Amino acid sequence: MVHARNIGLRKMVAIGIVAAMGVLTACAGGNGGGDSGESAAGEQPKSSTSDTPTPAAGETAPQPEVYENGLPKDEKVTLKVGFFVGGYGRDWFDYAVESFTEKYPNVSFDITASPDLKNLLSTKISAGNDEDMFDMFNTAPPGGVVSLAEAGKLEEMGDIWDYPLPDVPGEKVKDRMLAGMYESTPLIDGKMYEFTTASSFGGLFFNKALFEKNGWNQNPKTWAEFEALLADIKADGIIPITFPGVHPSYHSWAFGPAKMFELADMNGTVDEFIERYKTYGLPEFTSPEQVEVWTRIYELGKKGYFAEGLPALTHTQSQMQVIQGQAAMVSTGSHVENEMKEATPADFQWGYMAVPFRENADQTLWIRSGTSNFNYIWAAKPELNKKWAKEFIVWTLTLENQQFAAEKSGALPMRKDLIEDPAKTANLSTSAQSILKYIGDNNAHTYKASRSVSISDPNLAQANKLLDENIVKFALGMQEPKPILEEAEELLKKALEAEQK
Repeated sequence: MVHARNIGLRKMVAIGIVAAMGVLTACAGGNGGGDSGESAAGEQPKSSTSDTPTPAAGETAPQPEVYENGLPKDEKVTLKVGFFVGGYGRDWFDYAVESFTEKYPNVSFDITASPDLKNLLSTKISAGNDEDMFDMFNTAPPGGVVSLAEAGKLEEMGDIWDYPLPDVPGEKVKDRMLAGMYESTPLIDGKMYEFTTASSFGGLFFNKALFEKNGWNQNPKTWAEFEALLADIKADGIIPITFPGVHPSYHSWAFGPAKMFELADMNGTVDEFIERYKTYGLPEFTSPEQVEVWTRIYELGKKGYFAEGLPALTHTQSQMQVIQGQAAMVSTGSHVENEMKEATPADFQWGYMAVPFRENADQTLWIRSGTSNFNYIWAAKPELNKKWAKEFIVWTLTLENQQFAAEKSGALPMRKDLIEDPAKTANLSTSAQSILKYIGDNNAHTYKASRSVSISDPNLAQANKLLDENIVKFALGMQEPKPILEEAEELLKKALEAEQK
């Protein structure tokens, strides 16, 4: 087990990392009000046996002391946390843990941090030992969480949106979050089983200095302008686009479902398409939108616009190609700057663009919006543990914690009052600033694709595997997409038929 460590946060605050944020003016929790004030920082919880006098005959026993959120001060709770160490690192999490445990000294954290948390979760879930399971964790196990939610294994979390914000008296979580974040939270049987504390965006990331040096278009508005940009880049002897063939799903950061939604929107059928997408409605793989996306990738591949070495590239290697000037753009997410910070020159500035599938600038440009720093709570845990887990999740949404995560980890904030403040966004990563400017300049529509049903039949897994195995071939112009998509569609039909029996 790896326990939350002291990373010298008091010193970091003292030297001004979050000095501009100010002191929290009030703190609140989520699910009830108490009649006592906040405990002083560092105060230990009072023992009900040693500090509470025995009532005399006829007197009413004194009520246990509670925090302003209604949770007891005298009951010690240890939250077991499974923490996935990914592109954002864990400093932002440790920062929030330290301030949280200072305010609530009866709560402690037992943290297992691992880059392989998905498989660890799978092992624990298969073991079926609820006591050994994490109270909360920040990534989904292989196969996702839909089946877990449907089986009652996950705690419903939609109520968090109505929790009071600790640093904004009188306002709820939903009052200060970015537009569209609530609507983008996946629903399973009409309920929310995850809560995220950071936003993320996908697209093509590039070296701004290289684009400026060569006079390349940093904001192509249409598909025709985008193709012209790729031709210009190739003519200058540089690979236009790269992504990791070892992890081909990375293509979807720039060319995934968001582009299918964009095409459907151009055809006036986006609402119907999204509903079909969420429920695996047919046609799926052979829908006109999906066929068009893969056909365009295939046509780009035939023109040599993707890196020839795709099959052997990992995600960090493909991102290094951009840093080293071998490739102009990489399909990835907004975590790239933090993930590559050790390999990036100090003066390197990340630029960002989406891939415009639209034919004219009056049509809507869709961007893969996501959420990151996910949180899930195991339903079979003690009620008090689950309540404290939700309180901690809300704590990570304070401006101080959001600012720290944005500046030090590259996690785009959920708080709109942070993004709307130029003084605060000036300290965000170059990639975050580029994304926010791009969205504003293009009036882009951000959307998170999600499924609302799960299909356990192996034919679906086989269909997805078939597609994954051919993504690189499409991108290199070596395989026409339609025959593969038709084969995948037949496998999906078998899976749907099996589910209905």
